[in-house]
Amino acid sequence: MADSTTVDELVVTKLSEATSTALGAGRTESVELRSVSVTRATLEPVWGAEADRDGTEPDYCQNAHDIYVVSGTLGLELDDGARTEIAAGCAATIPPGHRGWTVGDERLVYLEFDPSEQP
Repeated sequence: MADSTTVDELVVTKLSEATSTALGAGRTESVELRSVSVTRATLEPVWGAEADRDGTEPDYCQNAHDIYVVSGTLGLELDDGARTEIAAGCAATIPPGHRGWTVGDERLVYLEFDPSEQP
């Protein structure tokens, strides 16, 4: 019997053929791998977290995120008032209680990694 870290088959999935979700000023594509969900977010320069809210969510996202910024820059504000920018080439763990926006005139593209729920 193989242990849970053994990979029995090669799995290749294209994000361009993944499940896609439109956002107010962008889109996401997500694929499931063996132990992780990978989402690519592509957000236009006008994107801000508030633009995609329907008015029922809190002002700050209450989920944690592990991301890698491929291009552009993500502006981020934490609910304690701290602000930072996460530029292309940077990986980050973002805690609950944040809101974000694109910085400058460049499209923001980042990858998000979420553990998949295993049976």
